[in-house]
Amino acid sequence: MKKTVLVALAWSTFSLVGCTSSLYPEIDERLTTIPTQPHNNEIEVLFRGEWPQEEYIKLAAIEVHGGENTAYIDLVRGLQMKARRYGADAVMVQENNLTGDVYSNRVGNIETARWSILSAIAIKYRKNLDTGLMPKHQQVEVYDPATNTFQPVLTLAFTPNGEIQEKEELHENAAAMYNNYIGKYTMQNLRQSGAGWSHRMQEGYVVERQLHRDGMLQKSMEFDYDTFRRLKRIRIKSLKDMSEEINYAYDEEGRLSQRTILRSDRPYIQEEYIYDTSGKANQVLIYNINLYEKLPLLRSTYTYYTLEEI
Repeated sequence: MKKTVLVALAWSTFSLVGCTSSLYPEIDERLTTIPTQPHNNEIEVLFRGEWPQEEYIKLAAIEVHGGENTAYIDLVRGLQMKARRYGADAVMVQENNLTGDVYSNRVGNIETARWSILSAIAIKYRKNLDTGLMPKHQQVEVYDPATNTFQPVLTLAFTPNGEIQEKEELHENAAAMYNNYIGKYTMQNLRQSGAGWSHRMQEGYVVERQLHRDGMLQKSMEFDYDTFRRLKRIRIKSLKDMSEEINYAYDEEGRLSQRTILRSDRPYIQEEYIYDTSGKANQVLIYNINLYEKLPLLRSTYTYYTLEEI
């Protein structure tokens, strides 16, 4: 059976009212930083008084908004759609509230707008955690054209949620090489959030993000998806850096096989992913593609956590 790996982004509240051209402040709903992968699978629904029968992890506190007369089942389906983006297996439905706001219309009459909100906890069964998203160690090597070999640069040890807990630099330029060619383009860095970020969604997926500081636009990101809802392209514009474009390609199994990165519309680097027999990316080869020919630059080798270690 083919396994389709989705690369997507999930933030903030989800509305059943429809798509919008406006950007809304981002709300980080996550309850954990354990990495999970978006999917298109069925989402189990647990109503109040029902409890999971297996060990689980709480991923996010989510909610969906609807109109005053939005059907309850449509709100539930909205929760399921949103939970898929967080990589959840089930939702534990919480409260259904009807709220409103009083405002003055164009002719000065007082009116009340009402909408419904349904909240839930998105959960992941522990047995279904994807350890292929949880590297334990990473060894980075730089290509030496004189000897046609890779030489050690850096070794890293991670926590299950992706935080660096140990680092050993084996090259004088280790930090610069890692930050410029690897760290800058990790999904953890591309998903940076916090004060000042806002986003626009379309069909339940983030298609645009912006970062403002003191009323000025600092950074903008645009996201394109393929027909399988996998991330296809990210375009980045920054006040402090060159414009960048990250293009994603997938193999026949639906796994990420290649990322090509452009800077100021010019080829920069290219990543190629190599998988072991268990389906984990145990090597990533990075090539310099801004010269007259494609040349090896760096190689990352990974080992991963097991479920027993998490």
